[in-house]
Amino acid sequence: MKKFLTGCLIVAVLGVVAIAVGGYFLYRAASPVIENARSYLQGFSELDDLERAITNQSPHTAPETGELTEAQVQRFARVQDSVRAALGQRMTEIEEKYQHLKSDGVESRQPSVAEVVGGLSEIARVFTEARRFQVTALNAEGFSQAEYSWVRDRIFQAAGVEVTSMIDLSKIEEAVRTGTGIDNLGTDRLPRPNIPEKNRALVKPHINKMDQWLPLAFFGL
Repeated sequence: MKKFLTGCLIVAVLGVVAIAVGGYFLYRAASPVIENARSYLQGFSELDDLERAITNQSPHTAPETGELTEAQVQRFARVQDSVRAALGQRMTEIEEKYQHLKSDGVESRQPSVAEVVGGLSEIARVFTEARRFQVTALNAEGFSQAEYSWVRDRIFQAAGVEVTSMIDLSKIEEAVRTGTGIDNLGTDRLPRPNIPEKNRALVKPHINKMDQWLPLAFFGL
């Protein structure tokens, strides 16, 4: 009987050891993803402060006509050009990440959690820097975030570009927390109103810059 109990005790101890060892290796396998997720969230920790740094915090009342003004289009163009110039070579990182995510979007294979988190950590670093430059440019042009977002969306609509392809950063954060893919990270679909001819005319001189501006818009800038 004593031998039997001793044997049971040994089996129980070995079972605990096996669980502990298994848990250790499971943790070791998962820890890079966990650490990347933490790094990602830390990388976005500045965004609230940056948004509060926008001088013009007033709401924007869009005109019933939906028409842009020439001044708004010019100010938007200067913000975009300013961010691109300030980023310099780092703008290439945003463009490459944009192309990578867009190409993944048309493939049947979903990126793994590690791929998504790894990619997002890179986007977080570049995005935070780009956002910092953008806030400086918004303040220089007197934009509130609300007015800028409205102008940006109207400009891309007038150019015939799908604004709905833009990344929603709050959904990216949720994806990192829940470990989901990147297929539903776009912003909510905007209604397609009748585009004023005035908007088309104002945007036409800037059509050749749309491809340059789109990567920033894709990431919500």
